[in-house]
This record gives sequence, structure tokens and C-alpha cells, in this order.
Amino acid sequence: MILADTLPVWSSWAKVTPVIVSGSASGLVRVPLPAGAIAPDRNGNYPDLRVIDEADRDIPLAIDARAAKSESREVSLIDVGFVPRRGTQAVADLGPAGNLVDTIVILTDTQRLPTYFEHVDLDAADDRATWREIRTGATIYRVAEDNGKGNQTISFPATRSRWLRIRVLDSHRELPLTGAVVARAEPRPSLIPLTLQPTSALDRATHAQTWTYAAPVAVRASAVAFSNALNTYSRAVTVETSNDGTTWDALATGRIEHYADGSEHTTFAFPERTTTHVRVTLENGDDRPLTGIRPELLTLQHDVVFAVAPGQRYRILSGNPNVAAASYDLGARLAHERWSAISARAGATQAYDGFRDMRPIGERYPWLLTLGTSVIAVVLAILAIRTVRKAGAVR
Repeated sequence: MILADTLPVWSSWAKVTPVIVSGSASGLVRVPLPAGAIAPDRNGNYPDLRVIDEADRDIPLAIDARAAKSESREVSLIDVGFVPRRGTQAVADLGPAGNLVDTIVILTDTQRLPTYFEHVDLDAADDRATWREIRTGATIYRVAEDNGKGNQTISFPATRSRWLRIRVLDSHRELPLTGAVVARAEPRPSLIPLTLQPTSALDRATHAQTWTYAAPVAVRASAVAFSNALNTYSRAVTVETSNDGTTWDALATGRIEHYADGSEHTTFAFPERTTTHVRVTLENGDDRPLTGIRPELLTLQHDVVFAVAPGQRYRILSGNPNVAAASYDLGARLAHERWSAISARAGATQAYDGFRDMRPIGERYPWLLTLGTSVIAVVLAILAIRTVRKAGAVR
């Protein structure tokens, strides 16, 4: 593991994260950024992120780099329908050419349903009679309150089958499918859990159950997933955020459901906001509080891609809010190439002992300004009193 040793050129960066990669590795590596240790800015970007080698050299990087897309094409849907307690279903006809595909983008009528979070299964068939599962439990979502952001793309093992069957598992609400786009495309960021332990509370008067998450650095949650309770329920959920744990701002309101027949909708997506505190409230109304239920915050996984040389050690620097984003051409080049990267991982993020805060002293120690103002006021008062006394003595 690489420790936070001397970084004379990089002393304005407060944190260092070692990169764990095979000593013989060479070429591009992909490292998932540790959410909860490396903070995004208010827009969800990482302008202060840098990668350096053992000689403190700046290594060009790209965040969430993707390979050049293959040609995508829209396909028609047939046998589209919704059956209560069974869900929405449609069949995509990919045509007779037998082109290799490994992603499908689900198109929906966003006027009818602007916000959704759904689980989808995919089946493939060569004859439209014998089906085989190729993907289960995939997640698609859209959030109208966040300018329609979301993810409607599902990846699956590459296939040349002509028919793809789309099965939306929400058995209580139709997802208005309108079409699909298939391609042999690049991987996309996925939702991963934030490893934060909440504190819980119960308001016995209102039956509201609350979980409060406090992160050591700013995080950017995208959704909350509830574990299955032993009950059946349909309850409202509210999500709030705060930067101090005291003053809270409403973010989103949604609903989770779990029924005796096994159908459920227990994950709720909401607009992303960079913050240090998230509060999730389950509104039970006049029903009794649920037992055996607990939420988990989810965030989008972000990766940093850069090139390594055999035997070299690398570090990720972060924690410098005053620096502008670096400008490398690596991301643009990779977006126009077909490429692959070795998987690497991030070690424990540490405070850099040699960090020197370069902010003006008034920003680093705001109490000094208050103290200085108070001292000046006292001195001026003393001088004023002396002046008055001298004037009285002269008279």
C-alpha cells in the first residue's frame, strides 16, 4: 500500500488515496472512486481530482471514460401490454441480420409517467417460442424533478438472438413503453450502496420512522432502497438534506410498496444533491410502524481511468476546493476509441500530513476576524475615554 509521504508539489491537496494495482500491470486501469471518502462538488463533479506517480508527476486521467459507441438502432416493439399483478411486457424485434448486441435502451412515454424507478427482466429467443433469461433485476429510472435525468439502459451478455422480451416487474402500475434502442455499447455507471450507518428514530405520536445519515465528506445519493419487511404495506417516503444536520431542505417525496403476492416497489429514486446529511422518513399515517425494515442509500459509481507503467505506484489526490479542473485530452481520445482497462481498486483515503492550507488566514480562522474586531473596538473605546478625560482636565 502507498502511504501519504512527502508531496512537496501537491501540498494544497488535503487527502491522498493509494491505488492498489498489480505491480506488473501496464496500460489503462479503471479505479472506482470511494464514495464517502472522496467528495464531489455541488454539481457532482471532481474538479480537484488528480493522479500522481512516485515521482509526483501529474498523470492524465478521465472520469467515467467510455469507449466509442457502436452504431445503435431503434427497434419496434410488439405484443405490448400490461396485466395487473403480472406487470408490463413487450417483445423487441431486432431483425434477421443477427448483429451482436449487449445493451438496450427502454423508451417510454414521459408525458404519461414522468418519474419512475422500475426493475426489469430480459429474455432472449431465436424462434420467439423458447425463451432464456439473459438479465434479471435490472434497474431503469427517470426523475422529472431533476430535468428528466436517470438511466434507461440495460446491459446484458452479448447475443445475436432476434427477439428480446422485456418484462417490467411492477405489477401494480403500467410502464408506458413506446420503443427501444439496441447497440453493442460501453458499460455505464451503476448504483452502489453508500456505506453509511444511519441513526433511527420513531415519532410515537405520528408513527413516522426516520433514518438520518451523516457522512464524513459530502456525498451525492441517487436513490434509497428499503429492505423487505415481514409486512405488506404501501407507505409514503420523504427525503431531506442538510449540510449541518440542523437545518433541513425537502428533496423529494415518493412511495414504496410490498404485497403478499411478492410484488414490490421498494426503491425510490430522487434528484441528486451534494450534501453531508440525508434524512429519510417513512410516513406510516394511521398504520402501525413497520418492523424489520431499513433503508440503504444508493449512489452512482464513478471511476477514474488512467495509464500505468509496470512497477510504478500511483496515488489519487483530492480535497482542494480552490483548484480548477484539470484539462486532459484522455477522455476525448477514449470516447473515439475501442479500448479496455484493467480493474484496480482504491485503498484507504488518508489525510495528508504535509498538507498546508493555502487559504487566506481570515478564511482558515474566521474567529480571528471577530477577535480582531473586538480588540480594535476595545482599544478605540479606551482611547476615547482617555481623550475625554484629558479634555476634562484641560478645562
